[in-house]
Amino acid sequence: MNRSGAARVYGAMPIQPPYPPESLSCDTRPQFIVNSLIVSDPGNWIPATELTSGTCLDVLFELPYRLWAAPPHAAVTLAWKTYTYRLAQPLAAAWTMAREVPLLSADNVLFQLLPEQPYISIGLRRPTTAVLPTHAARRSDGAVVLADEERQLDFLRSTLIEEHLVPMLRQTTAAKKISERALWGQAAAAFAYAFADISVTAAADANRFTALLPVPGLAGVGEDDTVWRDTCCLAFASPALTACRDCVTVSRARRTPRRLVGHAARILHRESRDHDC
Repeated sequence: MNRSGAARVYGAMPIQPPYPPESLSCDTRPQFIVNSLIVSDPGNWIPATELTSGTCLDVLFELPYRLWAAPPHAAVTLAWKTYTYRLAQPLAAAWTMAREVPLLSADNVLFQLLPEQPYISIGLRRPTTAVLPTHAARRSDGAVVLADEERQLDFLRSTLIEEHLVPMLRQTTAAKKISERALWGQAAAAFAYAFADISVTAAADANRFTALLPVPGLAGVGEDDTVWRDTCCLAFASPALTACRDCVTVSRARRTPRRLVGHAARILHRESRDHDC
């Protein structure tokens, strides 16, 4: 995000290797990719249900303010960008490595706010994961065996989107003057970035998962494996950040002198309370 390297919103989650094959040993149980995210002691974690209820939304929005002195409107989009990316990371890893879809509903997700990268840590209460009948861990506790990939995508739409992000968005727009499109744009970019980080078929995967969002087509991965977006996270409005490398405002202004780019940024800053870019 910051070309000087001073700060980045997107942090990297250590990717766990795929579960061991069943042939290794009768004592070695195949494990889900996201098993490493299971929280044994949730006492120091915040349930995601406190975001969907609105109870802890301000705690999440204060994070970009503390880290980058983000103004209120930019703090909301940056918080959504960071939080949804951290949700998308284990999803992308599980899908890419083993065609797993972890349960990311609000009642199964826990999170912590961190003072430095990756800024938000995601944990899970239970290792519930939707898998295909051919999956090596299909008999494991927590496996939800589904007939095909389309049903896995339905599982994700129901749990992550309808039971987690939709109520969180409603609480956000009720409390803050910001468009739904801007927020869904952050979620779409989160999917795109997460798959671009790990998948050899990133463009197809990003397209498949962003199509599940209520507002599709807001982000994706191009043929050159770079992420494109149609909405802005407003990072440039924060004193400690600059415009993202792939920012829609930058791409629109690449043929414009730098002083005019700064002028455009100030205009977007003023208008962002009512409009997304």
